[in-house]
Amino acid sequence: MRKKISKFRLGKLFYNDKFVMCFSILLAFVLWLYVSSTTQESSVFTVTDIPVSLPELTHELKYFNTYDVKAEVKISGNALVVATVTSDDIYITASDTSFITSPGTYTLDLVPKKSGMKTDYSFESTPSPSSLNVYVDRQVEQREFAITDKIKVSSVDEDSYASSTMLSQQVVKVSGAESVVNSIAQVCAEYEFKSPLSQTTVVNAPLVFYDSEGQKIDTSFITSDITRVDATIPILKVVTVDIKPSILNMPATLDLSDRITVEPSTVKIAVPNNASGITEILTENIDFSKVSITNHEFEVGLSIPSGCRNIDGTDKVTVTLDTGDMNTKILTLTNFTVINEGAEQTTEVSTKSLNVTLIGPQEQLSSITASNVTAVIDMSLKSSNFIGLAEMPVSVNINSKFNKCWVYGSYTVNVNSTKKTESGA
Repeated sequence: MRKKISKFRLGKLFYNDKFVMCFSILLAFVLWLYVSSTTQESSVFTVTDIPVSLPELTHELKYFNTYDVKAEVKISGNALVVATVTSDDIYITASDTSFITSPGTYTLDLVPKKSGMKTDYSFESTPSPSSLNVYVDRQVEQREFAITDKIKVSSVDEDSYASSTMLSQQVVKVSGAESVVNSIAQVCAEYEFKSPLSQTTVVNAPLVFYDSEGQKIDTSFITSDITRVDATIPILKVVTVDIKPSILNMPATLDLSDRITVEPSTVKIAVPNNASGITEILTENIDFSKVSITNHEFEVGLSIPSGCRNIDGTDKVTVTLDTGDMNTKILTLTNFTVINEGAEQTTEVSTKSLNVTLIGPQEQLSSITASNVTAVIDMSLKSSNFIGLAEMPVSVNINSKFNKCWVYGSYTVNVNSTKKTESGA
């Protein structure tokens, strides 16, 4: 039995709703293309986000505020053409810049230009915006300015002290519009702590630029290598410490601790937290060889330890040695001891006697004789194996049992050094 094959009939498709709908859309699009391509009527289209590109200037001038400026413009032409024009096919520029010959603010009229392959259209309007305000100046590079500390601390905890702020950088380098850079009078690191500080604190402070009249400068036309600095505010602990006199050239056996006073005897200082164990500080040095019955009071400054601050205004103190019951005595020394001679050296003291002045309380001075005093010449103070005549200092030492007495002044003797072979050794 032969199977019957049904024939395809185009007419049947028009009884299919889906086919009819698709066919209608296709036919309408074809008709629109035909009409659009044959009609002479213009369409108007707006092109947006067009970059503004200004011509270069003469006299080493440049623009300082034209970054990322965009505009829009209306174009007209065949509908199929204008619909395909984009911002890449157009640029906006100034109609004239020849009048710009010096720094300043100028208003430039803007005009559209065709930049792509598509040219079969017309500009229907001026750009929007139609003009542009520009700032023009010469460029300067890397001008250096010192950074001024303007960190403000409202208060600190009790028994604390805010020391001078330390900035991580002392200088800022500024580039940009010459007239703006030239107007900078001061660059400040600014920050204000409104809560009390109890420990050393670091803050990242912004830099603020000021002119000579103290007005903030608009930084739109300048750049700097840094815009902030780390500011460290050391918070120190306040302590009261004793003041001790620092006396040089005082014999180790001499005990005058009960006769020396310091006024004032204490001072307030601020110390770092890691140095809070400091209980005393020293005065500046006093040369004991200059101390006598009449010269026994000295006004000296204080030696403040590194990292600490003197905060109570005591810059100098008076160190006094009580000499009320003291007298002087002159002894004549004839015996001298030479030490540290060179291996090839023999030294003789040419000076036969030396008068020295002793100071001390009468009860000790009355008992001292020349036998209680030693005069020493140290040849190591000369070059090794010195030969010839020389004047040498004498170190005069008193027996330790006379621990309240000392020698006033400095003394020298003449010596003669010869080679041992020449002396018959």
